[in-house]
Formats: sequence, structure tokens, C-alpha cells
Amino acid sequence: MRSVIIASALMRLAVAIPTPQAIDWPAVIAAPDPVLVTAPLDVESNIPKKVAPAPIKPITTDLPKRSLKERDACSPQPSGSGPVPSPDTADAFLADSDFSASASSAPTPDGYSVVFTNKQASLSASNYMGLYTLDSYDTLTCASKCDQAAGCSAFNLYIERDPSVDPASACPNPPSTTNYKCTLWGAPVAVQEATNSGGYRNDFHIVITGSNAYNKDAPPPAISGFSGPQELGGSINAPSGYLGYQFFPFSQSQGYDPATCASACTQQTNYNSQHPGSDGSFQTCVFFNAYVVSDNAIPQGLYCALYSQAWDRSYATNYGQVRGSDRFTVSRSYSYTLAP
Repeated sequence: MRSVIIASALMRLAVAIPTPQAIDWPAVIAAPDPVLVTAPLDVESNIPKKVAPAPIKPITTDLPKRSLKERDACSPQPSGSGPVPSPDTADAFLADSDFSASASSAPTPDGYSVVFTNKQASLSASNYMGLYTLDSYDTLTCASKCDQAAGCSAFNLYIERDPSVDPASACPNPPSTTNYKCTLWGAPVAVQEATNSGGYRNDFHIVITGSNAYNKDAPPPAISGFSGPQELGGSINAPSGYLGYQFFPFSQSQGYDPATCASACTQQTNYNSQHPGSDGSFQTCVFFNAYVVSDNAIPQGLYCALYSQAWDRSYATNYGQVRGSDRFTVSRSYSYTLAP
């Protein structure tokens, strides 16, 4: 319960100092508390209809779907991708050092900050956006799913002990399977919200370990002469209007600054105007996509893709690629459009 005395004092302060732009603290205090949501246990994927889903398919779409309400007793459940500890008990699962090592050594994705690591509970927070089952303990993939979901501000990656068959009287306490779960959240999260330690499905004990949470960094600032930034799920892959790119490796003097791309866009227009076609025409840079390219989770530099026309986030479909032993990922991808 919030204190009525504190609320009254704040109300008197608001009246004594009538500043129109000041936060109306009494209204904030009087507002209902946010509704906390816990991601469902023992499901492969779950995207609430009230939230716009990420424009990608869950990794487990090749597995048979299960209803959250209806299950067949003793029916086989999809196998998880993680190892099963021995002995196959909840206590052994929670004590498994490999699970702890996966969480503790997981790279922090570029564009995110760590909220907590290696907890034995997942989030119960507001603004739940959905759940995916991954093939491995992969913070980069989970971050990419958050980037692709409009409005996603945080994600939680954890390891969950689930039953291999639907527990029932005919198959009590069945063998377990291990799943890597990725949940998305539409608001920043805090360590105090890591309160979901699992539960029981009949006599089977579902537990959680290796739980890491990350908040997305603030977007870059506005740039004079351009509208934006517009957050993108990946880098732009447009069918036309591409003028080329400039890449600026990170150094002591060069970091992530989309204003560098704005300068590159302006300079490209100036160069094109000085080197027109035979008919005197030239292409103007009116749009650019600034993002970070990382190699095996290590940010390499600022990539500036320049265009002669603007594109929306539906064309931001390049999320990275794997080339040999190198895994390249895209992060902090934003676009700006030349102001009229």
C-alpha cells in the first residue's frame, strides 16, 4: 500500500509550486499498479494476440503445436535442445554447473545492458510480448527477436526443466527435457521482477535456472536536418534506391554515432551533384540506415547504408549471417530521413 500521508504532502507541494510541466506525482501514485504477467511454463511459443508479434517465425515452428489448455495424458512432448542432468531431478537441474556456466559466460548483445545473470527464476513483469523456444542458450538470437518486435524493450533468456510426456497417473513424474526459453518485454525490467521459479504440472516439478535479463539501450538522438530515428529490426534490404555504404571501424575517436552517417549522406549528395550524368541529373541521398556490425558478438564498427529514397521497417530484414566460423550480427539499427 502507498502512504496516504506521502500522497497528501505531494499534493500540497504541487499546489504550492504550480509548474505546468512538472510530473503530477499524486496522479501517478493514485493510478492502479501495473499488472504483472508471467510467461507460461512448458510451452514452445506464445505470442499474445493483444501485442503485435515479432515479424519472424518461432524457431520451433517445425514442432507440433500444443494448446495451453488441452493436453493428452502421457502424450510425448517436443524434445528440448538442452542436456538432461543425471540424476534426472529438479535439484540436480538447479545445481548443474554447465547451465550456470552458459548463463555466466553468455555475451551481452550490443545495444543492451545486463539487468541480472544466472538467476533461478524468470521474469514476472508488465508488458509481456511473447515467448520463443531456442535451439541453444543464445543471447544474440534472443536479442534479435527483441529487435524485430516493435516496442520490445527487454528480454529474458533462461533454461527450463519440462516433462518429456504429459504427466498423468499412468505416467507419474516422467523423465524431463531441457528447453532454452526467450521471452520479450515491452518495458524495461528489474532484478526484483525475477520471481517465477517454476511450479508443478501434476507431480512433475518444473524449475528454471540460468536466467539472464537485458534492457535495450536508449535510442540515438535526433539529427538536425533529418527526421528520426526510426528503430528497425535489422538492416534495410531494399529493392531500389541503394547508393552504397561507408563503414567506420570503432576506435578511440570513432564510436556509434549516426551523425557520422548523416555527414556521409550529405557528402554523397554533394559528390553526386559535382559528377552528374550526361543529362545533368544526379541522385540525392535522402535516407540512411545506421547500425553496428558485430563479429562473434564483438562490435566491429558503424555501418552507414545510403539511399535515394526512404524505406520503412518492413524492409529491415537483414539480421546477420554466418560465414565459416564467423557469426555476423546487426544491432542498434536506426534510420533517418532527410527533412523537407
